[in-house]
Amino acid sequence: MSAAPLQIVNEKQLNTRTNALHTPIKHMGGKENHLASAKRADCNNEPHRQPVQKKKKEKLSALCKTPPSLIKMRGRDYHRGHFLGEGGFARCFQIKDDGGKIFAAKTVAKISIKSEKTRKKLLSEIQIHKSMKHPNIVQFVDCFEDDTNVYILLEICPNGSLMDLLKRRKVLTEPEVRFFTTQIVGAIKYMHSRRVIHRDLKLGNIFFDRNYNLKIGDFGLAAVLANDRERKYTVCGTPNYIAPEVLTGKHTGHSYEVDIWSIGVMIYALLIGKPPFQAKEVNIIYERIKTGDYIFPKEKPISTEAIILIKDILSIDPLERPSLDEIIDYVWFRGIFPSKVDDSVLSAVPNYDGLDIRQSLINFKNCMAHAGLYSGSSSSTKDPIKLVKNDLEQEKPRTILPQSLSPGGTKNKYQEVVDLEAQRKLNDLAREARIRRAQQATIKKDLVATSTNTIKSEISLRILASECHLTLNGILEAEAQKRMGGLPKSRLPKIKNPIVVTKWVDYSNKHGFSYQLSTDDIGVLFNNGTTVLRLADAEEFWYISYDDKEGWVASHYTLAERPHELSRHLEVVDFFSKYMKANLSRISTFVREEYHKDDVFLRRYTRYKQYVMFELSDGTFQFNFKDHHKFAVSEGGTLVTYISPERESFTYPTVELLKKGEIPSHPDINLMEKLFMIKEGLKQKASIVSVAQTQL
Repeated sequence: MSAAPLQIVNEKQLNTRTNALHTPIKHMGGKENHLASAKRADCNNEPHRQPVQKKKKEKLSALCKTPPSLIKMRGRDYHRGHFLGEGGFARCFQIKDDGGKIFAAKTVAKISIKSEKTRKKLLSEIQIHKSMKHPNIVQFVDCFEDDTNVYILLEICPNGSLMDLLKRRKVLTEPEVRFFTTQIVGAIKYMHSRRVIHRDLKLGNIFFDRNYNLKIGDFGLAAVLANDRERKYTVCGTPNYIAPEVLTGKHTGHSYEVDIWSIGVMIYALLIGKPPFQAKEVNIIYERIKTGDYIFPKEKPISTEAIILIKDILSIDPLERPSLDEIIDYVWFRGIFPSKVDDSVLSAVPNYDGLDIRQSLINFKNCMAHAGLYSGSSSSTKDPIKLVKNDLEQEKPRTILPQSLSPGGTKNKYQEVVDLEAQRKLNDLAREARIRRAQQATIKKDLVATSTNTIKSEISLRILASECHLTLNGILEAEAQKRMGGLPKSRLPKIKNPIVVTKWVDYSNKHGFSYQLSTDDIGVLFNNGTTVLRLADAEEFWYISYDDKEGWVASHYTLAERPHELSRHLEVVDFFSKYMKANLSRISTFVREEYHKDDVFLRRYTRYKQYVMFELSDGTFQFNFKDHHKFAVSEGGTLVTYISPERESFTYPTVELLKKGEIPSHPDINLMEKLFMIKEGLKQKASIVSVAQTQL
């Protein structure tokens, strides 16, 4: 546009309003509705039926005065064209400039802006949309105001939305949906690269331009993340498309994955004819979303590859959903793929019988290039959006990003053979990795100590952290050795069965924590932090206390010459010894070996929901899982001992156990998951080096 710039919205002149913003929505039998608390409007929606409103409530869009037939802005004249539609707070019109160029004008009545929050939301929508520049996003043109209205000028998308197309055709073919999905994924990847979450992706918000390429519009619910770890907590979206973590995650929040979820809903809806969780009542839709309750109707068959993709995207756990790059890597996209879509799709089912796989691959790569989906394309390297207060004071939309590169000469670059089976295996591996990461994230979140003994010595905590770090590094080194093929037998550590806790009683509500070791020594870790260790093979005991300089200090006594002040301690030890002998069974057949030269005591115990963790003074760490499987990690992480519920005991070099991936003859105990929990427990404890960090 070469004429003088339009008048820009002056923030100080914007009035305020209290009601939430609303969006005109494209209906599919009244089924694509917004949450009442978070609705927006988009100019490219055509006239539609609004949901039933209470009679006393007046739509804010009714406050929008019809713009004059001639809108004069700083010498630039705009001629109002026909009415496009209206939503909760805006009305949309076609307008034409003096050069004959047509735009869509979203019109917001100033009188409807009645709160600071609403004003900021409008400005946020403008700023976010203004910062977008991508071939598959509705182009923001400008914004200005007159005495009555705020006008947002947008690229006109004259051929309706995906919702309009689905209404006409009822269902679409898989080649068309592949084409559409690739363009949508490209636009979303661009948004996410700029830390923008759309949060209202649906068929009614995705429009066809003049050439029947898709354009994502309506940024009324979009949000900018300060960083990739930030979460949003507002419950917003459209019922049929809303992600489960938005409904259930008021404490955990949501992020980019909500847009990925919407992709799965849209693919399903285009192929089946309606959204997967459709129901007459919104509450039922929400319950179905939260439980993943949907089916693939037999009367509308779709390919196995499409079903696999949809199922993976519609994973309840956001971490199990594929990333945008992983979505494009799915086998489904390697099917028949058209070079373009034209106006014939509005009235007829396209015939792709003459299109072979080789040409389809070229078309797919070209579509990816135009959508900015190559890792080296410009859309993946842009800076995130920064919302600045004076953004609207710019006279023209600031060009932040160039168009995504569209490499030429692609026909000769992609004459490759599509190995579908290899691609399918890659998809399976990626899925397994996502599920594993999701499970690990859940373990990390749930691994919270419920009780532990108090340690008041800073040096003792640093010693414990150092031991945890040493053992964790030993496991990680064994993992690296396993990836390199393992170790020769000559370099494997010598098998040594560790000293382990064979019985224990938590009586910390009165005396302390009592335990018996595989040496038959009996110890009590008293609530004041001291320990008495009664030796099994001699009439002797150790009294162990903290020292600010040494960590632990052990004093050795015979029973005959015990100090009078320790008599009560020994009575408690004898009480626990009799109790454990009468009531508890040993968990292991281990005994004292020749290489067990030093007496060992329990430094710290920690109870978690998943296991009890014992830290022994010889550097052995023991983990008693709630399913009665037990592990001990010893010799600096180089040896792992497994103890079964039946008291079978086996010790392995850690690297050899990792190579097997399971406990021999016990493949059902999920070794790798338990090893991950062990590493996570060690990692948590390795970070505790001061008394201030020991608070549960």
